[in-house]
Amino acid sequence: MQGIILFLEVIVVVLLLVEVFIRLRARRRRVQNSGSAPDVASVARAPQPVSSETGVEVPVPPAGVDGGVEQQALSVEDLLNEATIYLEYGHYAQAATVLRWYVDLNPHETRAINRLLDTYLAMADMDGYATLLESLGEKPGAAPMTEDWWQERIDTGLTQDPGNLELLVLAEKVGMAVPIPQAQAPEVAMTAEMALTLVSRNSDPVYGMAVLQRAMVHEPQRLPLYAELLRITHQQHHIEDYINTLILLFLAVGTGGKTLRERMLRAGADLGPHPLWRVLTQWDGDPEVLRQLARSRRVEIPAGLSGSAQSGG
Repeated sequence: MQGIILFLEVIVVVLLLVEVFIRLRARRRRVQNSGSAPDVASVARAPQPVSSETGVEVPVPPAGVDGGVEQQALSVEDLLNEATIYLEYGHYAQAATVLRWYVDLNPHETRAINRLLDTYLAMADMDGYATLLESLGEKPGAAPMTEDWWQERIDTGLTQDPGNLELLVLAEKVGMAVPIPQAQAPEVAMTAEMALTLVSRNSDPVYGMAVLQRAMVHEPQRLPLYAELLRITHQQHHIEDYINTLILLFLAVGTGGKTLRERMLRAGADLGPHPLWRVLTQWDGDPEVLRQLARSRRVEIPAGLSGSAQSGG
């Protein structure tokens, strides 16, 4: 009996040893297999190839995709149309951003280049104007510009900013005779576009009023100038300046701008009582009444408003 029990114990020990051997062998095989098979997680974390030119990681397209993501070609017509919409509403900075982005990608598109240069001129941003010309000059042949085009553009820039160093250097590079700035250069006309852009970039009300009044001398029929000046004087609670501007606005719109005149009168009345509110409310359309009122208040009337008030509009 004891011999049988001893035999069974030996069998149990042998079976345990066999089980341990089998488990160790299976574990060794799993280790070997894991060493030869790729680890999906490690592959996903692997660094992407790096471009030697830009230093930017270049993603590898998935298998079966030729050339990665397809990019749609940009249309110069679409960009010019978008910029035109911005320009129509006086958003010159946005128009310049759209055009500059497109020109950087397509330096051969002469229409976009000319539109961008004109936008910089309207903004009186001569630094942007000169920088664009300089960048084009650094890429000879990139844009099919003629010698006459370069001379015209550089001359235009130097007319507005005679001391611009970038433009003077560029003039020498393209073989132009560098113009000598006149001792008393004629004053550059302040257009409505330039004035509105400058005011949008400078919050000083005194500066804004001066710029807008200067532009009114050259373009007295541009109603956005009056609207902006009325906004500034109303915001600053300058009731006398508001009334002076309102007199000029009445001369500009004439009898046809009844809705606009009434709206501006109501806004002005919010600034406080004044005897001229009643006078302007009862105005019968006679421009001579407004001119006499302006003279009594020492308000200079632009030449374009010195005649009869405009009717209609």
